[in-house]
Amino acid sequence: MDDMDREFFKRYHRAVVKANANNVEKLKARIGSEWAEEFRRRSTGARLEGEEFNQALEDYLANELRFCDQVDVNGDGEEISIEVKGCHICHGNELLKAEGEPALCPIVPTGLFSISRVAGHRASLEEVRKNGVVGECEICYKLA
Repeated sequence: MDDMDREFFKRYHRAVVKANANNVEKLKARIGSEWAEEFRRRSTGARLEGEEFNQALEDYLANELRFCDQVDVNGDGEEISIEVKGCHICHGNELLKAEGEPALCPIVPTGLFSISRVAGHRASLEEVRKNGVVGECEICYKLA
């Protein structure tokens, strides 16, 4: 994290989630919707398909949101996955989990809303695969 101390960010994330404990799911969806709308505006409202969509979303996540050290977006027309390494959000979620609080990952709905608004496809979350390393996951969506 170049511009912000990770310790501050994880504590800030924890505080925001705890302050909104009764509305975590709604907050997660609203953040995801806002970021997807920002991505849509950034792509000038054009529908992006296939690899063009994958590269544009990857660029937005990596260079605009900068929420992790590395992100790869892959898809084959039937599914899309977002592979994340070095996620800064996850460290705050670890604090929350240790306290028995719900975690909040706005990247999951950001991908879902982006697929709908920019690629023009209906999608559903298939699964989030975690390999046991804090900050690493693969978010998998199924296209309808």
